[in-house]
Amino acid sequence: MDTSTLQPREIDEYVDQLECIGLEEILTPRWIACGCGLVRLAVEAAVEAGRGGQERVHTAITTRGKKTRPGKELKTGIRAQTTVKPEVESNPRSVGVVWQLLACETWRCHLLPLILPPPPPPAGDENTKQKTDDVLNTSLPFIMVLQVEAAAIGVLESIAFHEDSVVELDGLLLDVVDYSVRQLVPLVAHTCTDSSPTSPHAMYKIGAAHGDSQNIKVEESGLQAREEVLREKTRLALVLGCRAVGVLHLLASCHKKLPLCVVTRLMATHDVPQLLAKVLETSPWQKQENGHQYAFEEGEWRQVGKDTPPLSRPECQAWAALATLLLDPEARSGYEVSSGRRATLLRLQPRLQQAALIQVPALEPLARWLATLAISPPQPVRPQPLVTALAQIGDGVAGTWAGRWEELAGMMRERFLHPEPSALQGLASNLATAWDLDALELLLPDSPVCAACGSPAGRRCSRCRSQWYCRRECQVQHWPDHQKLCYVIHSPSTTTNNVH
Repeated sequence: MDTSTLQPREIDEYVDQLECIGLEEILTPRWIACGCGLVRLAVEAAVEAGRGGQERVHTAITTRGKKTRPGKELKTGIRAQTTVKPEVESNPRSVGVVWQLLACETWRCHLLPLILPPPPPPAGDENTKQKTDDVLNTSLPFIMVLQVEAAAIGVLESIAFHEDSVVELDGLLLDVVDYSVRQLVPLVAHTCTDSSPTSPHAMYKIGAAHGDSQNIKVEESGLQAREEVLREKTRLALVLGCRAVGVLHLLASCHKKLPLCVVTRLMATHDVPQLLAKVLETSPWQKQENGHQYAFEEGEWRQVGKDTPPLSRPECQAWAALATLLLDPEARSGYEVSSGRRATLLRLQPRLQQAALIQVPALEPLARWLATLAISPPQPVRPQPLVTALAQIGDGVAGTWAGRWEELAGMMRERFLHPEPSALQGLASNLATAWDLDALELLLPDSPVCAACGSPAGRRCSRCRSQWYCRRECQVQHWPDHQKLCYVIHSPSTTTNNVH
């Protein structure tokens, strides 16, 4: 049975929309069309992966519009530090995916803190008054950019799953490796794990509506909208970290088919084995709160039960990547286990308990390797590799805006803080179309739950069909919270192209 939600022609149309768009155009109609198409492709790729069989998204991205150009293999025996720009010309559609990924990351790191206004002062505070221009009316534009970044890394993970497709990324692989490493560093530093476990239904809760429903405005309290953005940013940091572990695992598993510069990037430039060891040691996807143990999986915190396997999905991927990089002779060639590296790796021994080895028997060789390492002397440190390859995109996303973030944030502030009602409704409609409900239902691991009481649900809102309920009483009770979003999505004046 074919559970695809997109026809091949539709996939090609969305792929053709992928392009490199400058930072200053984020949230413009052109960028929204490209971003929503990327979200739609990510959903379709996830559906195809879960279904099994033919996967068309990764094939379309890596082959459509491909330009072949022979490259030269660089060989040198000179012991000197050399910078080499890759001479391969990558597929423009693949470049579009990686460009969107890096552009959204740049916006999140450099522009989001400048655009997002400070929290509003307490009511009745006469000493502190916030300017009207700095009041955040809605979180939707911010959520949109964050979701596009998550979609981009999801598409790249589906590409990395197929060796033939990942090879087609050519010089973009260095950008993907660099990005993945940047997402794991904050996890090790504990900078994005201070959020409490929250249910997905509370994640996008919108305040009660007031006034005539025919003239409804898309507004939230400034504090509520700001907290919504910060909560989604915190959640996204863990999502991106889990995705990054998956990408590194897939790249490590097919390293024999990748250019030598990619393996050098993994082992020498970033020392990914040490990074993965630190991530496994800190376990950022596990949290204990109020006497309960939680694990972060599938984009949300879930309470760990008695029957839950000891290793979560990101943990299994991290262990598998570590085992591949350390046990494969070709990957480990030139990688010396110094005293510092040895100490970090040996701290993982207690974590490879019998239950974990039963769950993943493939980790037994790694457990034996660590046991041997414990009685082996540390190896001396040798010089770093001779050749350093430059990433194909690298800092090119920032372009002339590097160091001018305040100026760029000023240009974009009005677009994010005070969008026109028609533009906001168009954005909501485009995003709702991208997150196709039928496709998302195929990805749900469990049956839908009621937005009001959390019980199993069998009916949806008949107006927008984006929220689930178990009975009419719950729907009536939840209507004040759901009303605004419902009208935004189902507004008669909203069309999929109404983003001007």
